[in-house]
Amino acid sequence: MARKRSRDINIPLDLTVEILKKLPAKSLARFRCVSNEWENMINKFIVIDSIVTRCLSLTKPTRDIHVISYRGSSTLRFSNYSYSFLSPQITNEEQLYNEYIFENSKGYDSYRSFQYVRGLIGFQCLDSGLFKIHNPTTRQSVTLPVTSFPPSWSYFFGYDPIKNQYKVVSISRYQPEQSCLVFTLGDPTKQWRDIHCCIGRHPPFGEAVCINGTIYYKAKTVLASFNVRSEKFNLIQDLPIDPEDLTLINYQEKLGCMCCSDLNKNDVDMLVMENAEKQEWTKITFVAMLQDLPSRVDFAGVTHPGGEIVLVHKTYYSGLASVVYYYDPKRNSRRRAEIQTTTSLFTRNPSVYVRIRAVTDHVENIMRL
Repeated sequence: MARKRSRDINIPLDLTVEILKKLPAKSLARFRCVSNEWENMINKFIVIDSIVTRCLSLTKPTRDIHVISYRGSSTLRFSNYSYSFLSPQITNEEQLYNEYIFENSKGYDSYRSFQYVRGLIGFQCLDSGLFKIHNPTTRQSVTLPVTSFPPSWSYFFGYDPIKNQYKVVSISRYQPEQSCLVFTLGDPTKQWRDIHCCIGRHPPFGEAVCINGTIYYKAKTVLASFNVRSEKFNLIQDLPIDPEDLTLINYQEKLGCMCCSDLNKNDVDMLVMENAEKQEWTKITFVAMLQDLPSRVDFAGVTHPGGEIVLVHKTYYSGLASVVYYYDPKRNSRRRAEIQTTTSLFTRNPSVYVRIRAVTDHVENIMRL
């Protein structure tokens, strides 16, 4: 009697891992729900950072830009954040992917800061002082533990590429010489830790940028930095421009400080920190970048890998389409994209305002929160 052949196909583990590595990040996130065995295999062998690295190595981004829309009203007592996958070709609601991240329709809790770090989005709530992190790939959100400190503390979100760790550092805006707090995402203790801030009285303000494991932020009359891995602070003092007038961006993996030129308001000066230890700077002037643009625009960042500088409106009212400007420093040219977002589908209301934040280096991240 002939023996029946088994229909089971045994694929070697190393080959299975290589196949899984080539799948989209959202597919991997779904496959983790198949069984504990699948989840353990993906978590153990499919290095989460490799998914992010694959996105960063793309020669051409799949989409032009991603937009965070904050829509709120202190009069109507509501606030929400939405995350939109956009491109300049989008003209109607059907073509738009939009996801509400945080919505508070029964009460008003404005958001002071927005920080995007390697696929994760961090928000600080102005009224409650809480810090929230959202993963748009897995659509998971987490609120960090409550601290005993007032909401006036500033939160900065960063990533250490050496240990593959995300951390949040909290600093007092009024007493920065006090001990600071650090929270490591994924730490089993889920507790804030005290660390010593050794840079003296330099209160932080504005938004920060994380570049190659270092968080840079503005601190009174100087720039300050926080090394995510060593958890050490440092001051950057040799700066020829008042930090209050600067916008900090990631410019080709270097700290870029952008501001309007003193000589011509249509020109933009950018200081690029070439050497962090020696604090050596290079100055670049972009001629006529702001010519014929609205007066209230923000520098949003630099696209990867195209190298275009992105500008967005600081604030506008619902009922208007959001406009994004791209400046190409290589060609000294500018293009304009009028993008229909869900915020522009609402009836215009003078008491409702919208703030747009552009994500210029979006990557997929399957990290669980």
